Amino acid sequence: MRYEEYIKTKMDEFVAKSFIRPDEFPDMLLYIDQIAAFLNGRLKVYAREGEKPIITKSMIANYLKRDMLPRPQKKKYTRDHMILIAMIFYLKSVFQMSEIGNIMKPFVENYDSAFDDKFDFYRLYEIITPVLKKERAEAADRIQKDIELIKDAIRDDELDDDSTEMFLLLLSVTARADAAKYAAQSLFSEYYAKQKKNEGAAVRSKRRS
Repeated sequence: MRYEEYIKTKMDEFVAKSFIRPDEFPDMLLYIDQIAAFLNGRLKVYAREGEKPIITKSMIANYLKRDMLPRPQKKKYTRDHMILIAMIFYLKSVFQMSEIGNIMKPFVENYDSAFDDKFDFYRLYEIITPVLKKERAEAADRIQKDIELIKDAIRDDELDDDSTEMFLLLLSVTARADAAKYAAQSLFSEYYAKQKKNEGAAVRSKRRS
């Protein structure tokens, strides 16, 4: 199989299996090992042969320790927990754990609050799902277009061979991923984190007055 066919096959699989549909999340209480098994089963396209599962019980326990998740109910987890763990999984590709903790903090505080109206995590996930699906389909299409552009650019050139094509494709895909990572990190550091810090300061000031 040539690399063009291989990457198309892999991206078709990624488009179909790299996110969990909202209706796939079971609306029931589950234990931590059941949560890990469910998420690993639905996100197995990310798993690499010979490596540990992408989500483990120790990871989930660590998220709890870092206050990135609400406390379970008598060691049982809800659909909301599953959705939040899936969101953390996606965020890990760009952000450090401390940053993810800051991103998740308002959601966890809201979940544990006895006074605030609760976030509808299922609805939030419903809203983002079409975006995830569209982005994945467009990413797969862009890779195919990149291959065509690269082939055209080096056709009849002394560099015209499969190794050069694959190297240039790696550079192209990496550059796009780097741009997306830069945008996400800039948005977080310049706006999201500062906004939450200012909101926290306003709440503390109001409590003192």
